[in-house]
Amino acid sequence: MRIAFLTQYYLPETGPAQNRLADLAKRFASWGHQVEVLTALPSYPRNHVLPEYVGRENTWETLDGVRLLRLGLYVPKTKNMKSRMANYLSFAGNALLKGPLELQRCELLLMESPPLFLAMAGVPLARLLGAGLWTNISDLWPQSAVALNMIGPGPALAMAERLESWMYRNSVLITGQTEGIVEDIQSRFPDKRVALFPNGIDTKAFDRAFDREGVRRQMGWPDDLFVVGYAGLMGEMQALDQVLNAALLLRDLPEVCFAFFGDGPRRLHLEERVRTERIKNVTFFSHQPRERMPDLQVAMDAGLVPLSRAKLFEGARPAKMFEIMAVGRPVLLCGRGEAQRVLEATPGGPAGLISAPEDPQELARQIRHLAGDRRLALEMGARGRAYVFASFDREPIARRIEELATSVLGSRAT
Repeated sequence: MRIAFLTQYYLPETGPAQNRLADLAKRFASWGHQVEVLTALPSYPRNHVLPEYVGRENTWETLDGVRLLRLGLYVPKTKNMKSRMANYLSFAGNALLKGPLELQRCELLLMESPPLFLAMAGVPLARLLGAGLWTNISDLWPQSAVALNMIGPGPALAMAERLESWMYRNSVLITGQTEGIVEDIQSRFPDKRVALFPNGIDTKAFDRAFDREGVRRQMGWPDDLFVVGYAGLMGEMQALDQVLNAALLLRDLPEVCFAFFGDGPRRLHLEERVRTERIKNVTFFSHQPRERMPDLQVAMDAGLVPLSRAKLFEGARPAKMFEIMAVGRPVLLCGRGEAQRVLEATPGGPAGLISAPEDPQELARQIRHLAGDRRLALEMGARGRAYVFASFDREPIARRIEELATSVLGSRAT
């Protein structure tokens, strides 16, 4: 199979989409498929191109046996709707300009969305390469933007909805990260082939010994301190103010602290709240290399998976949930729906505690309960680890996706 990946985000950036696509590309290449990736200079979510990539636009490199072409793009210093649009459109324009000249002809073009506006390049690029367009949806747009009040009724929303529809109508295959995404698209486009491509874990990365005690010493976390950790994007969807509000309610428990790792558009706001409200049981840490995160998560006592209360996010299945389970730590989920069902499907009992989204009082009660019963925390963590290793290993997931792609190619040939 000859396949090209089109994605604005890729390693060494951190994030679920970057990890998932890079893992799939690496596996496809190792299985003998011809794989090329067209992506941008890494700049997300820190709003600047990584120093080692400055001046390296329009150059090829090889990562994990996969050939990548990095394109330049506009990287805004501040995040607002206008600057985001400029960021998305600059990459899409560059991809449409450079892709036909640099990429080899292929059978499938796997395009990652969001950003939705990449479809403006992906649809014509697939045609120019003689490829079927395979659209992978990690988040429904513009629906998510509407749910988060980022966009309202008007010409902009109508244009985004038309672009979304055009993208799906021109796809030979659509995959989505959650059952909710798949069901939503299939209900609107019943004649399209839509399949689940779930998040998972590379079991080899988590099947090793971890130095929990050593990492806790490095972080300054005493043995009796119950560390509640958040690792990931700090954006609107996560509604992280609910965590700070829960931290305020737990100030009477000196044995509980909150540790934040990651970056994103809401980090400065959250840090400002911690300073001005003197929330002393919350600490923000600098960006950490992707390879170090499993060790840090093992050093924590519970992992947070917070979500906005918008109904759309009941269909979310955050990747960080699987990583927390993989290191044997209980999940503290602030959410309902699909993520809740995954946690509750763990054989022997749930792999964590669940509170309603954006309900800091309930979250604080759950943390208080877990911090007071360390044995329960360990039991939940052990159940989650066994479940995620058995059911969400990326190797068999990738094999199923390979079979799906091969089937689509066979259908196109007949």
